[in-house]
Amino acid sequence: MSRTSPHSRSRALRLPAILLAFVLLVGAAAAAIVGVRGLERANGSLEHSYLVINLLIASEAALHEAESKARGYRLTGRESFRPEYGDAVARAGQYSRRLIELTADNPSQQALARTFDADMQRHLSTMEILLDPVQMAALPDDERQRRISDNVRRATAMSALRQQLMDEEARLLAERQVTSQQRATLLVVFIVLAFVVALGLLIFMLWSLSRENRRSRRLERDARNAMRDLHALSEQRHTQSEYAGMLQSCQSREEIVALTTRAVVELVPGASGRCYLARPSQNFLESAGTFGEHPISHEDTVTQDDCWALRRGQPHYLRGRSGGLRCAHIDRDVPLDGVSTLCVPLIAQGQSLGMLHVSAASDPSGSDNDASILASLSEQMALALANLQLRETLRTQSLRDPLTSLFNRRYLEVSLARELQRCERRQLPLSLMMLDVDHFKRFNDTHGHAAGDAVLSQVGRLIQAGVRTEDIACRYGGEEFTVVLPELDAANARLRAEQIRRAVEISSVQHMGQTLGPVTLSIGIATFPANGTTPELLLQVADATLYRAKAEGRNRVLHASQTD
Repeated sequence: MSRTSPHSRSRALRLPAILLAFVLLVGAAAAAIVGVRGLERANGSLEHSYLVINLLIASEAALHEAESKARGYRLTGRESFRPEYGDAVARAGQYSRRLIELTADNPSQQALARTFDADMQRHLSTMEILLDPVQMAALPDDERQRRISDNVRRATAMSALRQQLMDEEARLLAERQVTSQQRATLLVVFIVLAFVVALGLLIFMLWSLSRENRRSRRLERDARNAMRDLHALSEQRHTQSEYAGMLQSCQSREEIVALTTRAVVELVPGASGRCYLARPSQNFLESAGTFGEHPISHEDTVTQDDCWALRRGQPHYLRGRSGGLRCAHIDRDVPLDGVSTLCVPLIAQGQSLGMLHVSAASDPSGSDNDASILASLSEQMALALANLQLRETLRTQSLRDPLTSLFNRRYLEVSLARELQRCERRQLPLSLMMLDVDHFKRFNDTHGHAAGDAVLSQVGRLIQAGVRTEDIACRYGGEEFTVVLPELDAANARLRAEQIRRAVEISSVQHMGQTLGPVTLSIGIATFPANGTTPELLLQVADATLYRAKAEGRNRVLHASQTD
């Protein structure tokens, strides 16, 4: 005979155990539902009994109140007792009728309730007669005494009847409470037993399944490792794609560096390093950001001779050994055993823009995947830096006047509207200067256009030097200049304009070995809100004031509010 293994026996018992556990759980659930509904009905019966008892108590209180008010009326004759008596009688009748409705499920109780209601109505009718002085006076003395005695006996009988109703309802309440408690106990016992047995069966099934799963887990572990590698590769591709997309939205070198260092840390866990960017002089690179815990490139500035990658114009990679050509910017005291380092030059459009240095623990498999990823990131970073530099150059050219380096008229229109809205919102003043070089056409005709350009360049430098950082100095056109002075009132604007006028007046312009001059300015000023509330109106008022200054003799400062 063949012997059945314990594993096979447990597997054969698994399906019956599951079915039995399912049946027990379904039975427990059904019992719980039935039990809950039974408890709901029992609770309803209990509430019904309590309501009947409360109605009996309330009717007794209302009847006593009616008797008290009637007695008070007979003794004092105060009319205020009449409506209070009527309210008590109405409530007593309402409680009695409600009592009849509630005892409809118990014929014996309802019969007692109807008797109680009839006695109460007769009792109240007698009280109504006793309460009426005219009717009472019409009755003979013996009849009056008889009715009073009957009313007293009826009240006693009603009290006994009420007590009988309450005793019966109390008995029903006690029976219902006992029944409800027994049902609840049986329900709890059944549910607990069902869940205990089902739990035992589930424990058996879990034990059986765990034995079978131990073997499959070894195979799953290998599959998970393969999936982990695939997922890591997918995450790397996603991070690279996201990095490339985010680079297009960066507005500064700092944003590009921050985005790149974050991407390096995500793609190469445990990596440390620095990002160097070229200074405008191109003579050296300056550290723009570090990442990781222990960057081994300790220099804040790097020259081309300090890095093999910068010398050769291509990545320089040391694969986890102390030997090899170590760059001068790497800390000499740090051993490189087990640590790989990579320096990647940031080159785009033939221009060296910086260098990315990364160090991390060497890959035991000897894979160069991380180096390839970093080279790709560096290439994208270099291209983004070049594009940003080009955008900044084009932006500067579009907003600056090339001769004076002041903002141009297009920038004035945008910034004046913005600053005017800000000052209006904060209820602050804003002043606007219009400046014009006196006799510039005659100067141009006498000395030539090159000399005129030298004069305009000198005036632009003096205007820029004479204003605050937050002020906006612009070349309006030709020999006219405009200065926006946020948060500056008329008096301070005049002082500032006078300083600029005086600085230009005492300056000298050197051109081709000759001293040109003298050069003077006429300046017109308008102030928000006194002289205008829109950019167009301020410009018109300031321009008109400028021409007034020129008409009054030139080389002077005039505010729009001045009348002399």
